Amino acid sequence: MRALVTGATGFLGSHLVGHLVRQGNAVAVLVRPGSDRWRIHESLPDVRILEGDLTSVDSWAADAAEFCPETVFHLGWRGVGNRHRNDATQLEGNVQAAVGLARLSVRLGCRAFVGLGSQAEYGPHEGTLDETASTSPTTLYGAAKLAAYHLCRVTLQPTSVRFAWLRLFSCYGPKDNPEWLIPSLISTLLERRLFSLTAGQQLWDYVFVTDAVRAIARVGACDEAQGAFNLGSGTALPLRWIVETVRDLIDPGLPLGFGEVPYRPDQVMHLEADISRLRQIVGWEPQVTLADGLARTIDWLAGNRRQRGVAA
Repeated sequence: MRALVTGATGFLGSHLVGHLVRQGNAVAVLVRPGSDRWRIHESLPDVRILEGDLTSVDSWAADAAEFCPETVFHLGWRGVGNRHRNDATQLEGNVQAAVGLARLSVRLGCRAFVGLGSQAEYGPHEGTLDETASTSPTTLYGAAKLAAYHLCRVTLQPTSVRFAWLRLFSCYGPKDNPEWLIPSLISTLLERRLFSLTAGQQLWDYVFVTDAVRAIARVGACDEAQGAFNLGSGTALPLRWIVETVRDLIDPGLPLGFGEVPYRPDQVMHLEADISRLRQIVGWEPQVTLADGLARTIDWLAGNRRQRGVAA
């Protein structure tokens, strides 16, 4: 496979790049000039760098044409953090960028376009969700992802470019953004500080990053994989169990601040992905247990001070 990856310097994108390289694929990555490339440092000797921005595809389209990608993996997205979920930039840049990239994939003669969506496209639900669940997003982030899905689907429908869209549930692992729950919890406990939480009764579906990128790569290579797919572990476990497992792996004697944070009025108590379509169409199964994935994440964070907010 000749793969073009956007969002390569991000958490999930960097792992996808590493996975594709290890599998022997030719990989090109789109990165903004001056971007911090620490997550893909080990892969840099083995990839083609395309410098440019998703909002101006014409400025780097010739370089992409020279690389001649077969599959585009679109993971680039601005404003993925919680504090940016309702920023106007969700719509102003991301949606148009996704459509522009889809159009470019047609011009380049690509065989497939694989986009990364989000469970936020569904909006508030309780229980296990399959791809037929109603979509009523309550954030601009979710609405922008849903809009990008529909616009890319319609753009590519009359072409020969196969379109697939993976709605990611909760993902974790080494190199994750430090503001998310699991890396924030681990970093706090490694520093022997108290972590304040809700009562922890939520049932959440977490998929380890290496499992997630295996699924994305398989969808990219599978000619039968079209349309929307849920990407999660397929199992939801109590948040309290997850937190206590992290604590016990670090130091069973550390206290935890359960109940110190109230539930939000719109708190979702059970979020779980039905991953039947991924299983049936691409033959993917998650391989890393949550306990093992948490242990790997703790080991990585303990050995990488940069990810804990300290300059390397």
